[in-house]
Amino acid sequence: DGPAAIGRARDRLDGDPASAVTLENLASACGLGRFRLVRDFARLTGLTPHAYLLQRRTELARRLIASGTPLAEAAIAAGFADQSHMTRNFTRRYGYTPGTYLAARA
Repeated sequence: DGPAAIGRARDRLDGDPASAVTLENLASACGLGRFRLVRDFARLTGLTPHAYLLQRRTELARRLIASGTPLAEAAIAAGFADQSHMTRNFTRRYGYTPGTYLAARA
């Protein structure tokens, strides 16, 4: 049941990365305890649920920016607290800032 539960967790995070989700709610929806969810999720995906969610949010932000959404709006729409939070995660993931990405697309 572990891999199936982790699949449900991934589906939940992939389905709406911008929504607020707590570890408690995610674990409950998957029928696992919090610690088991974190351990099994990391074992199967290589990331903790939080790191996976940040990755998905950053990918969503990149798509929004590419479609012309202003940076601050993209940050909020992707589920980040603010533009600086998005910028930190974006830079960590891609190696350049959202502004640099936007300028390169112009």
